[in-house]
Formats: sequence, structure tokens, C-alpha cells
Amino acid sequence: MASEQMSDTPWYPVLVALLAVLAIAPLTYPGFFQAHSGFLPVFNISHPADMPTWGRLPDPVRGEGRLPYLLAWPFWQLSGSGIVVVKWGYGLALMIGALGIYAWTRRWLGGRGGVLAATLYTCLPWHLGTVYVRGAYAEAWLWACWPLTLWAMDRLAGRRLAAAAIVGLPVLGATFWIQSGLAALFLPLLAAYSAVVTGGRRRWGLQVAGASLLSLPVLWFTAHLAPAARIPFAQHLLHPFQLFSAAWGEGLSFQIGVAAGGLSIVALALRAAGKADGPSLGRALGFWPAVLLLLLLLTLRPAALFWQVTGLDKLLTYPWQLLALTGPGLAFLGGSVVRLEERLAERPAWAGLVALVVLAGYPYLAPRFTRLDPGPEPVALFRPVEAAAPQIMLLQATVSPPTEITPTLTLTLTWQAVEPVAGDYTVFVHLLAGGEKIAQRDTRPCGGLCPTNGWQPGEILADRYRLDLPSDAPPGPYRLAVGLYLLETGDRAAVVGRDDKAVFLDVP
Repeated sequence: MASEQMSDTPWYPVLVALLAVLAIAPLTYPGFFQAHSGFLPVFNISHPADMPTWGRLPDPVRGEGRLPYLLAWPFWQLSGSGIVVVKWGYGLALMIGALGIYAWTRRWLGGRGGVLAATLYTCLPWHLGTVYVRGAYAEAWLWACWPLTLWAMDRLAGRRLAAAAIVGLPVLGATFWIQSGLAALFLPLLAAYSAVVTGGRRRWGLQVAGASLLSLPVLWFTAHLAPAARIPFAQHLLHPFQLFSAAWGEGLSFQIGVAAGGLSIVALALRAAGKADGPSLGRALGFWPAVLLLLLLLTLRPAALFWQVTGLDKLLTYPWQLLALTGPGLAFLGGSVVRLEERLAERPAWAGLVALVVLAGYPYLAPRFTRLDPGPEPVALFRPVEAAAPQIMLLQATVSPPTEITPTLTLTLTWQAVEPVAGDYTVFVHLLAGGEKIAQRDTRPCGGLCPTNGWQPGEILADRYRLDLPSDAPPGPYRLAVGLYLLETGDRAAVVGRDDKAVFLDVP
């Protein structure tokens, strides 16, 4: 069996890349997908001087770093389209992550185990949700970097210092330039893993704990760089059922994955039956379940006190972002079944497992797409009265001017929220001639059918307004003033870059 696996090894990286294409395929669809971040990654890549904080509040710990956009910058030079650039960036991150997991796990699990682990990693629900539901561009690149750091740690354990230093140190440093908070939380995991691969057989648990404690100064320093949180961290801790339910919550599925979870359980059962050959593999198969259990427990509501006492809640916007760190462990455990059970490594059974993993991830490969292309920036960016950051983008505003036959002006506003909006806002549309208001329309969006406090992040809404010109209206030219306000108080939402809290549009 081992010799058969090794004879096919040269083709395994190609197979991993081909299987990764299945996860990348939605990126080839025309247009852009309606993820929670909306078009913000596109607008950031189009504003190199301001990225990654264009349209966002600067946050050096919880926010996106500059590196993911710089990595995609060559594609901007080739295409000139922010949409194309961001989609290429996501695709490249998915491909590097898949090949990185294969390179890391192949030494432990063999060629076929590495292929299975790479497919699991790529098709994990949380991984696909990071790209296609959340649109978390920086976190997608962290998924690409983490396998490379684990691979480098294995090289270090094998005394291949040059490979470890050339790959591991730059990639680990890059993760802090991608998203510092999650990178800092990955550091104790990496330190503990180093104890597993370099430590002796005895007391390796103590060695893991000691190595993890060495990363505490980095955690403390990074947490103290974070500004005050805008979102209540503890309110977003999960209930246990959410880790296993296929239902969607907050527009996301928090489940660990049917295929990954099921294969991990099989791996643990095989290890308990004494199938692990060699102390190193045995330690690894004991380490990763412990890590996964700890990470999952930290996403649950009983962990609220831990986050508050340690101050580590400053490293993340939401506690469920910690699920990203479970990816390598789930991939390793799931892929190990073909190493632990020879019958599962035979070609028919192995191919069936790979197909099962792909099919289990398929439901998460159907993002909502739009053919809308707002260009390098939206018409306007609105900050609601109660918000500290912009939450609503006016992507497009299309005006159909009045004519002598039809003295009616039609305005189509295309909105997109990038965060949940608390207030129920009214849209005002004022028609101006020479600075004087000659007609107006004030109503909730879509005639009241789509109130702003019901908008889902990333959702695109087309909102039409008709204004009839009075019979004594001057001949023009006309302008439109558009904005949002709270009907109860009259307070207007701020418009980024303007003091008058309105957007002015010329009527052709």
C-alpha cells in the first residue's frame, strides 16, 4: 500500500490543485458576489493610498492589514478592475492554502492522506463561508499562510533550518500584517505544535503548555494595541448546537462540517484502537483533538468570563472568528484516516472519501451574485446617527430626467449595507432649481417594504423614486439632494466627506 501511494505521489499536487478549482469555480462567474463586506474590498483595492481603511475605521488589531491588498496589486496592473483583482486574490489564497496543507500533511499522512486533508481544508464550511458569505478578504489569506508555517515547523524539527527560516519566518511575520489579532492567537497554537514535533516522548503535554506560555507577551502586547470595541463581543458567543447545525445564523453556518467532523471521529476511534504507528503520529493525534476541543469551547457562551478576564477579547471582533484556527486540525485528523486504516487508503475507498468531502462542501459554493459594477468607488458612504463607522453605501444613482411630454423625474438608488443598521431611516429626495426646492419625496426605502433596520450586510437593494415637476417649475438645470434621516428626531445620517449630510446629483 505504501509503495503504491509513493508511486502516485508526483501527481498528487496536481490533483490537489484540480480539486481546489472546484472551490474557486464560483469566482469565475460574471459579476461579484454579495458577501457581508459588500464591495468594500473592491473599493479598497481601487484606493491604494487608503487601503485597507477606505470606508472603515482604522483598527490595527481586529481590522484588515495592508498585505492582502498588496499581494493582489499586480492583478490590478493587468486588469484595472477592482472586482477582477479581489476575485483573483481570493482564488490565489484558496489555491495556496490547499497546496500548503498537502505539503504539510504529506510527511505525516502519506500522499493520499495529504490529498484528503487538502480537500477537507479547502471545502470546510467555515473556510468557504469566509470567502463567499463574509467576504473576509484578510482572513482568506490567513488560511493560505497557516499551513506554510506548520510545514516550516516540521522542517525545523527535521533540522532543515534553511527551509524553515526562508519560508516560516517571513510567512509568520506576514500574518501579523494581514490580521494581527488572529495571527497573535495562532502563535500559541504554533508554539505548542513545535513542542509536539520537536519534543520527546515523555511529558510532551508539559512541553506543549510551556511552549504556549512563551507567546503570552505577544498576545498581551497585541491586545493592548487594539482600540475600543464597537461591537459587544460576548453577545456573539455561540450556543453548542450551532457548531453542528446546518441552519444558518447571522447569515453564516458555524458548523464544523459534516465530512470533517465525521472523519475526525473515525480517526480518533482508529487511534483508540491502537492504529497509530509511531510515537510522533500518536502525539499529533493526541494534540490536534485537544486543540480543537479548546478552540470550540472558547467560542461558546460559558467562555465569556475567560475572554473578559484575560482581555483577549480585544483581539477579535467576534468570538466565532476563532473557528478559523480549527481548519488545520480538522484537515489533519480527517486526512489521517487513510494512514490509520489501510483499507481506506485503497484507491476506490480513498476516491470515495475525497468525493464525499467535495459533495459535503458543495452547498456552500452557491453565493449570491450581482452583475452590478459600481466602479472604483460608490456615489456616497453614509454613517448612521447611532453608528461610529459607515454602514451604508449608495452604490449607484440613476436619473431619468423629465421631458415635455412626461414631466416626471425617476431616480433609482442602489443601496448596500456593510453592517447591520439599527435605525429605521427615511430617504429624502429633493429636486432643486437654482438652489430652491421645487419638489420632494420622503419615504422609507422601497415604499416602506425594505426598512433599513432589516437590511442584511452585503444585500443590494434597488430603490425607485418618482417626482412630478410642478406646472410652474423653472426650465432648469436641476439638481437632486439625497440623504437619510430618522423620522422621529429629524437627525440625518452623515455623508462621509461632506458636512451638509446630503448627496447632490445633477439631472441630465
